[in-house]
Amino acid sequence: METQKVSTGYVFKGGPGSKTGYRHTFRKAFARAVEKAGLDPKAITPHVMRHTAITRLVKAGVDLPTVQRVSGHKTISMVLRYAHVDGLHVDNAVNHLGFGVTGSKLGAASG
Repeated sequence: METQKVSTGYVFKGGPGSKTGYRHTFRKAFARAVEKAGLDPKAITPHVMRHTAITRLVKAGVDLPTVQRVSGHKTISMVLRYAHVDGLHVDNAVNHLGFGVTGSKLGAASG
């Protein structure tokens, strides 16, 4: 498979006359890329990818102000709407406090 070098650094670079260097509307190009990857373009959308990227950053321990800058959201509350954490992620966070999931140190901490 041949790879193309993208000189602009953008995945969906703009066409001739583009002032920004990237496409503002890339729905068709995105759908073609998803299909080329062997995925369903009805299930994999830019919006879904945004949720996935933000969730992965949060689960990787990236602080929320940094996630906000990466995602371009104006508020932390909007970042939180995109971040989907599960019970295991919450349990791991609690483990960092030294309490563990069983709560074995809770009595000592509440004294």
